[in-house]
Amino acid sequence: MKKKLGLQIVFITIAAIVAVIAVLLVTTLISFAGYNDGLLKEKAKIGETSLKGAVEDEQSTLSLYEIIFAEDDAFNDAASKRDAAAMTQIYQQNLGSHTELFGGVADSNGSIFFKSDNFPLDSFDFSSVARGQNVAGIVKSGERLCIVSASQNVINGENFAYIVGFLMSNQTYIDDCKKASDCDVTVFSGNLRFATTLGSSLIGTPMASNIEATVISGKQDYSGQAEINGKPYFVYYSPMYDYQNNVVGAYFAGFDATESNNEFAAVIIMSIVIGIVGAVGIGVFLFLFCRTRVTVPLQNAELYAQEMLAGQLATTNVTYKFHEDEVGKFVEVLRTAKRGMNDVVGDSSRILSAMAQGDFTETPNVKYPGVFEEIETNLLKIEDDLGDTLNRMNMSSDEVLTGSNQMAEGSQSLADGTTKQASAIQEISATIHEVSEQIANTAQNAAKAGELSQQTEEKVNYQDTEIQNMLNAMNDISNTSKEIEKIIKTIEDIAFQTNILALNAAVEAARAGDAGKGFAVVADEVRNLASKSAEAASSTTSLITASIDAVDKGSKIAFSTAEAMKEVKEISTETAGLIQQIAQASAEQTESIRQINSGVEQISQVIQTNSATAEETAASCEELSGQSRILKDQVARFKINQ
Repeated sequence: MKKKLGLQIVFITIAAIVAVIAVLLVTTLISFAGYNDGLLKEKAKIGETSLKGAVEDEQSTLSLYEIIFAEDDAFNDAASKRDAAAMTQIYQQNLGSHTELFGGVADSNGSIFFKSDNFPLDSFDFSSVARGQNVAGIVKSGERLCIVSASQNVINGENFAYIVGFLMSNQTYIDDCKKASDCDVTVFSGNLRFATTLGSSLIGTPMASNIEATVISGKQDYSGQAEINGKPYFVYYSPMYDYQNNVVGAYFAGFDATESNNEFAAVIIMSIVIGIVGAVGIGVFLFLFCRTRVTVPLQNAELYAQEMLAGQLATTNVTYKFHEDEVGKFVEVLRTAKRGMNDVVGDSSRILSAMAQGDFTETPNVKYPGVFEEIETNLLKIEDDLGDTLNRMNMSSDEVLTGSNQMAEGSQSLADGTTKQASAIQEISATIHEVSEQIANTAQNAAKAGELSQQTEEKVNYQDTEIQNMLNAMNDISNTSKEIEKIIKTIEDIAFQTNILALNAAVEAARAGDAGKGFAVVADEVRNLASKSAEAASSTTSLITASIDAVDKGSKIAFSTAEAMKEVKEISTETAGLIQQIAQASAEQTESIRQINSGVEQISQVIQTNSATAEETAASCEELSGQSRILKDQVARFKINQ
């Protein structure tokens, strides 16, 4: 099933919007995640810095207490006497509530002769301090980490080493660092946890190997996420340096990222929900928009195209108002084009229908635009050419009808004359018989015969003139028939050219594709009309050919009649001479009567032949006249411009 264009646009647009929203969400989430990670890392960094600051604060405190002991005369006096009991009493009095501190005093040989109960240093070079090397910083003794402040103190010329320190595993110290930074903190001795706020169970456990490689071995800070005790943490590690600038451990600050990750997941879910709702809302809007602006107009355009393809060019009654955009304008132009094509095809059909009914006077009533202008030109040319041809055929048929009527009248006159000649010959024959019977009345009969002979000669002369007129009329009919043959040839040529033109129109319609199928129908009708014209011309040619054959036959008969009339004329002249001879020589009457009888018999035969020929000629003329009327009636069916 084919998807509609509007739905395709909606799907593609929604997909694009979803992709854009997804990219924006991913970018935003990545940026937010980076920003959030940055904030969390910065917070962990602040915790690590706070832990370092606490170490520095402790160093300052230790330096202060180291000075207090060094300036206490009683303590110095007890130290010079090596009185450990007195030193212990004075030490406790000076510490007050800071019982977490430890202290000790060593001689110039490095031997400790006083140390507090919590003194953790198993090995330390006290002698170097006694010799004047001050120590302020972290000291690692075994696995213990201490913050130490140690300096030389000279009493009565003897060098002593005064030491005040703080064990970094003190839980109060660690908890105070957590409160100050709002982060969990850990102090590593080497790679092992020495003190931590994450729980005593982690004391002595190692840091991750990758972090150890970065912080302990690589002496670089490390920040990021790490899993500690099964929980995600944002962490910050930094190397810890002792007073000799050697890495002896690491500082750690971090906090549980579970809540932050949950909040971030909630932000992701909310962003996805907002994106989906936005995409659905935009999709609904685009669906309605595309349906109104694209789908409905294109459905109407498809309807117009299907109607045009089916040859239904009448404008569909559509009340939908298209928008003033490209799609709406396209559909409106298509509807206007359909209406224009309907006007052109309807007007062409009207003209061709009138021509099919014999009316060649119709003219176009609409404007034929573009390629249709050639159709208008060809229609007018066909109408003019056929009208002119039919007009000339009408004129020729009038002339043929007139000539055939004249020929019929001449033939009728010839037949009448021949009948009269036959009667005259009968009278001559009777007269001859009377002459034979009444020799006495020879002169009188000869005179009467002379008169009859004179009349016969006049009739023969008149008949000879009529025969010549008939021959001339036959010649005119023959010439006119040849002209008609040329006209018919012209009609056949026009029919052939019209057929070629119709074929060309059909080819052009085929090239136009679906939009030209309507014009292919018009071209087919024009070709049918050309075929009918050719058939009519062929029928007319057959009729004209039959008329020409009849005219030729009549011409031959008329020629024979003319020859016979010449003989009749000669016989009449000879008869007149014989009658004169009878009048002049009665003695030769018997011989003359015999000759007259012989001549009368010949005249009678010729007259009978002439009579039959005249009747045949009259019948042929009647047939030619009938064919001429048929031709005129056929031409008269067409209505043409004169």
